Parts: sequence; C-alpha cells; structure tokens
Amino acid sequence: MIFKKAPNTYLIIFTLLIITAALSWIIPGGEYDTVVKNGKNVVDANSFRYIESHPQGPLQILTAPIRGFVQAALIIGFVFLVGGVFSIFQKTEAVDSAIMGITHAYDKYDFLKPLLIPLFVTLFSLAGAVFGMSEEVIPFVLIFIPLFIRLGYDTITGIAVPFVGAGAGFAGAFLNPFTLGIAQGISEVPLFSGIEYRLFVWFVVTVVTIIFIVRYAEKIKKHPEKSITYAMDQERRKEI
Repeated sequence: MIFKKAPNTYLIIFTLLIITAALSWIIPGGEYDTVVKNGKNVVDANSFRYIESHPQGPLQILTAPIRGFVQAALIIGFVFLVGGVFSIFQKTEAVDSAIMGITHAYDKYDFLKPLLIPLFVTLFSLAGAVFGMSEEVIPFVLIFIPLFIRLGYDTITGIAVPFVGAGAGFAGAFLNPFTLGIAQGISEVPLFSGIEYRLFVWFVVTVVTIIFIVRYAEKIKKHPEKSITYAMDQERRKEI
C-alpha cells in the first residue's frame, strides 16, 4: 500500500512499540557485564550470556511511553524549552527582521558586502548547532532566493546559505538536543559534556562551509552564465 501522505507520528511510534514487544517473544534474552574503565561503566564484550526472557504484553506496551518519559525527563524538558524559544522567534518574526536589517545595511556600507554570506551562514549554522534547525529553513529559503538574486548571485546561492549553513551546524552540533542530547542520554554520560571539542568541530565545519559557498557565489557573480539556474534567474530579476 502506498500512502498519499506520511502516517501520523503517533501511529508510527505505537507500531514500533508493538513490533518491539512482539520481538521480545521471539528473540531470546541476554545480557553483558559491565566493568569500570577510567571512571565509566563500559560493556565487557566477552561477557555475553543468555538469561530468562521477559516477553512484553499489552500492559507493558501501554506503559512504555510513561516509563520513557520518566527516564528521559531531563532531555525532554530541554527539547520543550528549545522548541518554545524557536516558536517565539517565529511568532515575533525576530529572525526575519534581523535579516532585513542586515540587508539594508548591506546597501549602505560597502565594507559589509564581503561579510554578508559568512555572517548569514554562521547564523544558520548556530541555529543548527544549538536547537537543531533543519526543515525550519524552508521559509527562509523563500526570502533568500530573491535577496541573493537582487545582489547579483543566483538561486543556488540563495538556497545554500540557509540550507547548507543549518546543515553544517546540525552536523557539528554542540548543543543540539535532538541528536547530541538524546545520544548522551542513551550513553549515560553527563549531558552536553565535552563541549569544548564539539565547539572546535563546529567551528571547522562552519569555516569550510563558508569558504565553499563564498567561492561558488563569487564565481557566479563574475560569470552568471555558469549558473544552472541562469535562465530562470534572468526572469526573476525582471520581477524583482
């Protein structure tokens, strides 16, 4: 059966719960011993042994989400806080206003022109690194395409700045609750520990992204005909 749209999120989660419970009746129970190394509990790979299985029934399926909420309360609370902050940004249009303010300054001050792309890429990279911006960049793409066409670039540049910028930050995240927070919670290590190393990784990834986009944008500004969206951009310039 081919779905016309994605199934409801709750249906997907509940289906996974049922499949997992069913597998508990099929897959035999087993466990590993843990040993302390460098002050941390790690699994001893040679200690596996079979134990009595504990098949999960309807009651366990229904109570599993509650048990998960209790065990991951710290992470869930942080995700709610981050989501709330981002919703405030969207409702107040603070980000949109900041973008428009920067572009107006671009017209007035020449020294800002070479900094425009690095500044915007850094902002979106921070958004990806701190609160996991990903599909939320779509509305900003609609703003940046006409903006960068007006400034002499092309559609690809207008997409790359928010989309690739946020993706770079997401990949090198240092506070992203949806990847880093959940992973560290599962690993049972202190939440957001090791942030110094991840800040370094984020910085390197962001700098490489900025260089990549700036080199492409400058090439297109000098030779617009090399853009794969050249014909389409010419029509858009007339409208803009």
